[in-house]
Amino acid sequence: MDRAVVAAIAVKETRTAVRHRWFVLYTLIFTALITGFAAVALSASDLTGQAGFGRTSAGLLNLLLLMVPLIGLTTGAQVIVGDRQDRSLDYLLAQPITALEVFAGKFLGAAASFILLLLVGFGGAGVVMAIRGGAGGAGDFLVLVLLTLLLGLAMLSVGIAISSFSRQTAAALGIALTCWLLFVIVGDLGIMGSSIVLGVSSESLLTLTMLNPLDVFKLVSVDLLHTSLDVLGPAGIYAVDRFGSSFSYLMLGLLALWIIVPLPIGYWLFKRTDFQ
Repeated sequence: MDRAVVAAIAVKETRTAVRHRWFVLYTLIFTALITGFAAVALSASDLTGQAGFGRTSAGLLNLLLLMVPLIGLTTGAQVIVGDRQDRSLDYLLAQPITALEVFAGKFLGAAASFILLLLVGFGGAGVVMAIRGGAGGAGDFLVLVLLTLLLGLAMLSVGIAISSFSRQTAAALGIALTCWLLFVIVGDLGIMGSSIVLGVSSESLLTLTMLNPLDVFKLVSVDLLHTSLDVLGPAGIYAVDRFGSSFSYLMLGLLALWIIVPLPIGYWLFKRTDFQ
């Protein structure tokens, strides 16, 4: 694989992405929501005399769990299928480059633009925190930013895997939204509901929870932000007892797997779809 070719494709993909109306819209919405939430949360903290980011982390986690997967999935779902639909992918593949170089370049370009989007939003929230005197929790803020980047890249990888075999942009977005609903609603509320009705054990509940990247992100975030996992119920309590100090490393490893595993699957689907 020629790294120069991959870099050229990645740069082109990044430039195309940042000029796209979806990128602008997502950046504005994400920045407005996270900055507005930080401002409101810090105002409430001022009233209680306990300013700082640590007091607002739980509410911000809920916002990130909704917004970041949605943006990541729908952004990734458009990476390849858009070029396939307007036939520009055919022209690109006709060049003396390999399918792996094309796939890798598109992923890296999409990842770069997506990371930029998240950093712009978090940058706005960071400025608000600094102005309002909430810099006392800067360490926790940076931890949450890094964890959110991992979650976003995981969802982007899943989205690109969807885009790898889709023929129409509308179909890819439909599948991406379905995955988002499954992760958010079925994965979280469904597990909670079934555990109550069926009496699922704490061990089984934790296993089911670890299969959902959003729940993995929530678990490791609560742990690293020095918040008791008791707020997550029996699964959180059992996780502390079962894994102890290695719990965070396990969760981080699972998030990394959600970034890595969809990529070879997506590449295989990409080759089957465009090299028949």
